[in-house]
Amino acid sequence: MAEAITPGSPAPQAAPAAPTTPAEPSGLEKVYSDFNIEETASTFQPQSPQPAPQPQPQQTPTKFDPFDPNFPAHMERISRAASDAQSALQATTGKLTALERHLHQRAVEADIKSAVGIITEKAGIEAEIAEVALEAKARQDPRFLAVWNNRHKNQKAYTAALQAVASEFQQKYTVRQDPQLAENQRAVKVSQQQMATTQKVSEADKWANMTYAERRAEAERIKRMG
Repeated sequence: MAEAITPGSPAPQAAPAAPTTPAEPSGLEKVYSDFNIEETASTFQPQSPQPAPQPQPQQTPTKFDPFDPNFPAHMERISRAASDAQSALQATTGKLTALERHLHQRAVEADIKSAVGIITEKAGIEAEIAEVALEAKARQDPRFLAVWNNRHKNQKAYTAALQAVASEFQQKYTVRQDPQLAENQRAVKVSQQQMATTQKVSEADKWANMTYAERRAEAERIKRMG
């Protein structure tokens, strides 16, 4: 018999709902979760080669001897030497800045080539497709861009992300052949082989069934046609 509820007694409490377990991330999402890329992407600022500091203008030393007859010529030489040194320093600074940019660009191109090679090998797609898809991925996914920009500081995250991207590209860009189309192509190939074999046997049988006179006549006919 059910227990009676008397007035004023507390109502029975419902059983608490069972907690739900969130789904485990996979692919790039797992890489982002394992290496905390969400926070990195929001705080990371990509580094670019900094321009060399501009030299501060140097003051020309002055000789305080206005009564020396050679004083004007002496000051002219000092001024010319300081100007030449300043021009040479600016030219050298410009060359160093250009060299730094060139080396940085070469390093980036080498990293792109290496990444494309990894993706091409695993995904089985052309290098041109892999490079374009990799660039598009970096533009569209800020977290992957953060991994790329931080590739030398967090090599493990970068390697894991490349492997995940390669798997993603393999599913997206690999051409899947229709099984029925493959079967039709196989049947056509077998039929062609059988026709070629039948044709050869028939030609041989024709000569084998001829008499000597018929073979000579056929040979003469073929000779006239040739």
